[in-house]
Amino acid sequence: MADKSDKLIALDLDGTLLADDNSVSAENLAAITRAQEVGAEVVIVTGRPYVSADLIVRRLGLQDTPMVSFNGAVIRMPGGGETLHEALISADLAEEVVEECVARRLHLQYYLGDTLYVTACHKWARLYCRRAEMDCVPAGDLRRFRGQRPIKLLIVDEPPVIEALLPEFQARWQGRLYVTPSMIEYLEFMPLEATKGAALDWLSEHFSVPRERIMAVGDRMNDMPMLEHAGCPVAMPGGEEALQQAAEFVPQHQETGVAEAIDWFLGKG
Repeated sequence: MADKSDKLIALDLDGTLLADDNSVSAENLAAITRAQEVGAEVVIVTGRPYVSADLIVRRLGLQDTPMVSFNGAVIRMPGGGETLHEALISADLAEEVVEECVARRLHLQYYLGDTLYVTACHKWARLYCRRAEMDCVPAGDLRRFRGQRPIKLLIVDEPPVIEALLPEFQARWQGRLYVTPSMIEYLEFMPLEATKGAALDWLSEHFSVPRERIMAVGDRMNDMPMLEHAGCPVAMPGGEEALQQAAEFVPQHQETGVAEAIDWFLGKG
């Protein structure tokens, strides 16, 4: 069990802390430092793979804090450190998703350990890898991984395609997989227990910080469970309307939104 902290701040990355070029504004960086100086724990909670999120965390100087990646499926110390929690997709469910995507010719990404496998490095793989600042491994037919247990599976496609697939795939795998969009081009498949809300509960217990002293900041629907489990939910001004309606605070500016949220939260006492 970690030492008791006064407050806990959980930050999403894409669309929240990061700009489109993966940079962090000086205002947001300064606010993170201010929060740490008054005893708050600042934790990254992202849908990104561990290796991608680790690059950002080390730039932020948060190497000594557990990091939540894969939307909550993995909680691990930065820099290749200890894995504190991990949830994997069952082999039979992974095979079912792969078969469906092969039949529909959908671009599916297969996350096995720290390696991202794709059928081929075409435009969707390149888009994802450029954003995530990571490499992928062309594997041809993903059915070769039959019997394996991936951390997650992810479809990348045009936003209208993702929007159309979402309700269908949520209904098909209801009660068996957590299916959620994380960006307008991404549709993710994860174990049911792999949510940012469950991860926030784990962090709350780990740091001995009660719900009412936890702030969570996000922008997409995969952040909703995290906002629902936080006493102080914050939605970014560029985020989805449903999140803004659920939030207690919405910053005025996207670029400095995290700084505004941290100052608001610290000011609550």
